Amino acid sequence: MKRTSLHLLLVVIIAATAGCSALSAPAPTPAPSASPALQSPEARSNPTFPTAEAMPTVTMLPVAGSPAVIPTLPAEGVGSSSETPGAPPPEAVSSVEPLASPLPAADPFGLISQESLFGILKDLTAIQPYSGWRNSASAGEAEALDYVAATLGELAYLQSLGLELERQSFHVPLGTDLWETRLYLDVGGEQIEVPADGLRGPRDEISQALRFDSDGQLNDSQRDPVAIGGPALLVRSAGEIQALRPDDVRSKIVFLDYAVVDRSVMATEEAVEIASDLLEEGPAGLVLVTRFSNEPGESHGAFVGDNSALNSVRTGAAPPILYVRLEDLAPAGIADWPDLEQIEAARLVWDADVFAPGTSGNLIAHIPGSDSSQAMILGGHIDSPNAPGAMDDGSGSAILLEVARVLDAAHAQPPTDLYLVWFGSEELGLYGARHFVTTHQELLDRTLAMLQIDCLTRPLDGLAADLRLVTWPYGRLGDGRMVWPKALTEIAAGQGVETVQYEAYFVYSDNSTFGGFDVPHADLIYEPVVDPNASVHYAGHLHDPYDTVDLAREVGDVLEEMAHVALAAALEIPKKYASLRVTPAADRRALFVASHTEATHMTPTGFTELGMALAMEGFDVDLIPYGQAVTPADLEDTDLVVVLPVLDYPTAGSDLDLYDEAWTEEEIDALRAYAAGGGLLVITNSRHRLKYGTTGLDPNEDWADANALASEFGITYLEGVVRGDQAETEGDHPLVQGSRRLELGRDNGVPFDLSENMKGQVLASAGGGPALALVEVGEAGGQILALADVALLSAGWSEPQNLTFWQNLARFARSRGYWPGATSWGLSFIG
Repeated sequence: MKRTSLHLLLVVIIAATAGCSALSAPAPTPAPSASPALQSPEARSNPTFPTAEAMPTVTMLPVAGSPAVIPTLPAEGVGSSSETPGAPPPEAVSSVEPLASPLPAADPFGLISQESLFGILKDLTAIQPYSGWRNSASAGEAEALDYVAATLGELAYLQSLGLELERQSFHVPLGTDLWETRLYLDVGGEQIEVPADGLRGPRDEISQALRFDSDGQLNDSQRDPVAIGGPALLVRSAGEIQALRPDDVRSKIVFLDYAVVDRSVMATEEAVEIASDLLEEGPAGLVLVTRFSNEPGESHGAFVGDNSALNSVRTGAAPPILYVRLEDLAPAGIADWPDLEQIEAARLVWDADVFAPGTSGNLIAHIPGSDSSQAMILGGHIDSPNAPGAMDDGSGSAILLEVARVLDAAHAQPPTDLYLVWFGSEELGLYGARHFVTTHQELLDRTLAMLQIDCLTRPLDGLAADLRLVTWPYGRLGDGRMVWPKALTEIAAGQGVETVQYEAYFVYSDNSTFGGFDVPHADLIYEPVVDPNASVHYAGHLHDPYDTVDLAREVGDVLEEMAHVALAAALEIPKKYASLRVTPAADRRALFVASHTEATHMTPTGFTELGMALAMEGFDVDLIPYGQAVTPADLEDTDLVVVLPVLDYPTAGSDLDLYDEAWTEEEIDALRAYAAGGGLLVITNSRHRLKYGTTGLDPNEDWADANALASEFGITYLEGVVRGDQAETEGDHPLVQGSRRLELGRDNGVPFDLSENMKGQVLASAGGGPALALVEVGEAGGQILALADVALLSAGWSEPQNLTFWQNLARFARSRGYWPGATSWGLSFIG
């Protein structure tokens, strides 16, 4: 791959300071940072977002620093994002105790420590308690990255090797910060504060997300808490809700048993209907009450803070909504549901702001290996949108830090370059991993394999669990071997750890984003063994308020085993395997141009099996990331160029004036020259932003910008929508052989016309017009493949209907090559 990977990166250099041993000294007050992710919440959330061109590029340097001061969550702490009663004073130190430095060349595997792992987990889950607990694209997520960076900055041996830290900042479509979430109960004439948290709201729909913004103003970071109080009303069943009348509810604070609307134990539609019925009655405030359970079939709060049924309620105004764990009401003398009758009144204080787009970040630690010609990548996601995320994915985040710690303590240099990556916003849609992949193209070429650690869980009682290595293999493309999981299983067995290889032809975690670039990848996860149609989140304590350090300790031995597997991947795999790919050596190059495509899902990170099909034909799949202009040099020695849709995150529902994307004349000239010189150029469009598969989300107001390039070749995209989700193929051209129908995104295609003086052939039609057409340009055999819908390159959740088309495209591009005067396929032309 030929791309530099510095655009859209915001690199934070941590200044070298005299420090103590790791995780033992208080941190100095951090200096202001240029990164939005490191600024104060007010500055970080300012709706003046930089354009890609305005974001600076900084040269990487070795790092050092002092550990961040992370207060330990008090046993009876009370909810607030800024002033938590009972929190330790600023001079408090981290709870992770450093191990004594061993002699050089000590065995790093022998240094893996559950005490250390749980100390890190304790620190991570204490970051901004009761403010969405490390909620994605938030101040808490940024603080967690600060903590990791400061911890790594104290590892003296790794610094001597040349340890580098890279901080990335990027946008996500929606971000929410919960500044304040407080609940006061009047019991026995006394007002008592108890811990409470807020709901994050939807991940993609702005209008719905604003129901969870305390002032309803998008991109407004002013502190303006809403305080509401009133008599308490307890509700424990759907029948009680049906019996309510507006006069019963108005001015009341309703305490609702979350089991009544828990979509994990009932159909989602039923849960939404019940919640809608309650909110239609107009309560002054709502408190969802969860209760711990390990019994299958019982509610245990799954998704209460993120992606609950309340996200889909569209009727009535949304009152302030908080949630509490029944177990946290002990300070008010409440131990069980009947005790809630003691509550005379309640008062909620709620301050939350929604940003579109929001800002998230990654942290990348590069540990130079003895051989830099290859690399190993280990990843975990630092965000955790439910309270408090010790297992999902505090476990993976802690294991990455533990790998760094033991390498430092053992004075062990990895055999190849080692990259430890803490991804942001995984829970929102793998945004951090997708941004990392699109901005580290050269690294992917020399990566031996990637291992994601996501995640530990505590299965419900009676459920067995496996320590799985999950991958997306090439089975649907003719080679089902799982070389990387098999190799890691063998290496793990040498550490006394049993793992199970598991294939999944769908997005599993951050590792899935690497598949479209032919990087062997797997997710290491301790997962309950359940029916394929059952929710793994419900079967263990993932995305619920009981994903705690204490519960994680019940499976502490598994956490330690996972750390052994991760360390073995870093140290042992490179010694025994020169390659883990199943594809042939690349001798061709396919380039995806995402210069103006902010939605990273609409790249090979989301077009997994298209990228695989190209790799099976010997293509090196490369990409120009969002914010980096395409140049003539980028197009040299390229056999296939795919131009992705112009699309940025600001929409009519947010603020179109924030920034806007468009092709430059220089880029158009470069792409026109490439095609005129004999290249194969694919031009795509999209009526909506796509996330997973072919389902359209918010409208793409930039669709017409494709014409700045397409019109150079006699192609014009038109106002309107290609209705339906199917295109019928025409003729027997090699691109559509074996395919009678192609899958589109439903109502996502943009219709186009071909100029009468162009030589072209329609290969597939939908809605009465072309959906896929091939046009000849220039004297050197250049060709343009025009797509009405970029979803032709993506796939839904089932077996992809367009797999044959992707294989045909790969073979066609390979057989024609790119050279002046390349022979066309003898098309029958129109026009």
